[in-house]
Amino acid sequence: MKIIGVTKCPTGIAHTYMAAERLEITGEKLGYEMHIETQGSQGTENMLTARQIAEADYVIIAADVAIEGIERFRGKKIYRISIKPVLKDTRQVFLDMEAKAEKMGETAGDDEKEAGETSLFSSSGKEQSAVLHQLMNGASYMIPFVVVGGLFISLSQAFAGESSSNGLLINSVFWNKMHQIGLLAFELMYPILAGFIAVSISGRAALAPAMLGAMIATNGELLGTGEGTGFLGCIVVGYLVGYLVKGINSMKIPKSIKPMMPIFVIPFLGVSVTALVFICILGGPIAFAMRSLNGLLVYLSENVTTAIPLGIVLGAMIGVDMGGPINKVAFFFGVASIAEGNLQIMGIASAAIGVAPLSMGLAALVGGKMFTKEERGTGVYTIFMGMIGISEGAIPFALSDPKHVLPAVIIGSAVSGAAAAFLGVTSAAPHGGPIIGFIGATNHVMLYFFCIVLGVLVSTTIVLLTKSRQREGK
Repeated sequence: MKIIGVTKCPTGIAHTYMAAERLEITGEKLGYEMHIETQGSQGTENMLTARQIAEADYVIIAADVAIEGIERFRGKKIYRISIKPVLKDTRQVFLDMEAKAEKMGETAGDDEKEAGETSLFSSSGKEQSAVLHQLMNGASYMIPFVVVGGLFISLSQAFAGESSSNGLLINSVFWNKMHQIGLLAFELMYPILAGFIAVSISGRAALAPAMLGAMIATNGELLGTGEGTGFLGCIVVGYLVGYLVKGINSMKIPKSIKPMMPIFVIPFLGVSVTALVFICILGGPIAFAMRSLNGLLVYLSENVTTAIPLGIVLGAMIGVDMGGPINKVAFFFGVASIAEGNLQIMGIASAAIGVAPLSMGLAALVGGKMFTKEERGTGVYTIFMGMIGISEGAIPFALSDPKHVLPAVIIGSAVSGAAAAFLGVTSAAPHGGPIIGFIGATNHVMLYFFCIVLGVLVSTTIVLLTKSRQREGK
């Protein structure tokens, strides 16, 4: 039997490739001929050929976001699944494949329909929330802009920034240009977020109106609100345009008009409706909500008695699903706060992000037979992922032993977040892990490292103690 597949995780860094490797190795052990395409942060690799697709008996789509080129698989039996079940029990994926695969239709218009298809099925057969899937798709395309912009800004501040009565000044022509490039990346992240939320709902035709709509939603002068609606408004734009375009695509359109729809009618209607809705109805309330949220976060972070609980909550959110939707909510808070000039919220998130992979990698190296041979072998690699702020590196450990790993990671991340909040650690880069300290994107490098080390030690100690007790039968 010939099986092909596509893997794609929200960040396109770690689990895209881990899932592909596991599918290939396990499939070959079961006697299948395997070809897996990866759609990661470096683009599409090992792209499936037309012959491989034609000869395939099944297509496995292991993705937490919309994949590119879904229309290639018309007429094939497709098994859609999220990344986590592949990492947890790859063999079970193949056992479930034949029973749960569904044939992709071949009728006219399927290309556009499937481009916005969002439902995923886990190994238990439960449908993943389409709304969440769409949000994660937008976030996956936004993150590189956020990270690059944050790095340019933080490097320019580290090498040429000086405090003054008018705020931080960049006293270098070169670094000032680098700072401006970083700000441009930050401006782009909002339309990218809205655009790819919309694309995951209704396909490519929604991209232009959603991106333009986001630019309207973030322009306080145009809205008449003084301030834009930030990432919250852009999320609303993404869903508004996505479902508007999906509704338009479901209408019966004369064939003579169809060629005009994606290049003229849909962009014009999408931008017009979004502008009308935000200028007349939603702009004011959402801008007020963003101001209130930012004001609340600033107040909580400046008061020690409230900063620590805030750090605990945000740190725990970072650790609870390691790159998943709850983690992303805390991350969004940090990004939004950077855009508003409050760097402490991101400082909390940045310190906590590396705790899970660093602690699990360290525990695997020193824990001996408490961990599997495979886990011990990936210990150094997991630590490296933690160093560069990829919290997803700990997910295989959590999937294999959630009872012991998850409490340890959550508590350690919460401790790291609380320490960062208490010490007033900041981060000018929307990322995490020790790399933030190495590039000088924090206000106090040693305190930042201390917060990370504290969380890692707590998490590592808890998981080793609980696993040790399990081995002793206590």
